[in-house]
Amino acid sequence: MGRPPLVLGTWGRVTRAKRGSAWVASARFRDFDGVTRQVERRGATGRQAEDSLVEHLRDRTRTHGADLSGDTKTRELAAQWFEVIEQQGRAASTLETYRRSLRVNVLPALGDVRLREATVPVIDRYVSALTKSAGYGQAKTARVVLNGMFGLAVRHGAVASNPVRETEAVSVPRREVRTVGVDEVLVLRERLAHWDADVDKAGNARVSDLGPVVDMLLATGMRTGEVLAIRWSDLVLNDKHSTVEVNGTVIEITGHGLTRQGRTKTASSSRRLVLPPFAVAMLVSRARTSDYVFPSSVGTLRSPSNMRRQWRDFRREHGYEEWITPKTFRKAVATLIRDDLDLDTAASQLGHSSTAVTRTHYAARLAEGPDVTAILAKFAG
Repeated sequence: MGRPPLVLGTWGRVTRAKRGSAWVASARFRDFDGVTRQVERRGATGRQAEDSLVEHLRDRTRTHGADLSGDTKTRELAAQWFEVIEQQGRAASTLETYRRSLRVNVLPALGDVRLREATVPVIDRYVSALTKSAGYGQAKTARVVLNGMFGLAVRHGAVASNPVRETEAVSVPRREVRTVGVDEVLVLRERLAHWDADVDKAGNARVSDLGPVVDMLLATGMRTGEVLAIRWSDLVLNDKHSTVEVNGTVIEITGHGLTRQGRTKTASSSRRLVLPPFAVAMLVSRARTSDYVFPSSVGTLRSPSNMRRQWRDFRREHGYEEWITPKTFRKAVATLIRDDLDLDTAASQLGHSSTAVTRTHYAARLAEGPDVTAILAKFAG
């Protein structure tokens, strides 16, 4: 009986031999196509040749994920998985979301757990605890991250099955969509104009430039990051047909700061929108001090976080409830278009691929039933 074959991704005894002025180290390596090959590397000394060979063989197995096993720690799997999704060309905003989830939630709790120890009960308890401590949103993201990680582990043979798939899904409770009506918006816009023209608590002219940003949110239904990413080159302003091209968003990447991502949240979010007259008038009146239409006070990209902080200052000063945020204006746009036209048009304006998201999360529930009085009148004879 012949000797058993090497396990896939492993090599046999390393031998050294001097050939001319150089040393050669060689070993039999069973490749991932099942074929055993003789692999060699050279060096000035026997030790250098062997070190070079071993390093090459390790890189060769790492490329195929063979360095993942049941004893691999979750943090090592996370590092490999993140390299994979970076190579897939995921959006920078998506990568930053996953990076933060790993750093803040996943690795502190599970980083030292070995893959064979990451059973369904272990993952399920973790997701449940995170839901209670950090909320549904962060728990849902963490579960997505873990599912991707262990999917990679399955593909590389480190675990037999993906334990995340068997855990209970994170179901975000459906909340009633709350928004503001036209009359409320008219009052709010007037207050914003006075706010921007006033002075701050230190007596200095206020530089928040909040009113024009909110006007653009109301005029388009765009996301905050999309509005702050608008460049003058994205606009076509004329009397008959003024438009804005939605083709990017502002994100903050850990270690790099603010950047303009040249793609929107989803493929359907890239769109060209026709601007109403009040937005055109606002844009025409603005000074072009930067490539960006709504820059920071020093002409650079404006931070969505800073804009939301400025909004909270305005909100507190005028007694608005906490649920009224910049996203509320996106919901107001969806609701108004849905009521005056239809849900399909509202979804297209917001950049949704279907009406399901628009209906569930953006358009306020219809409080008025259909007019079926003629039908119900039959009960009266």
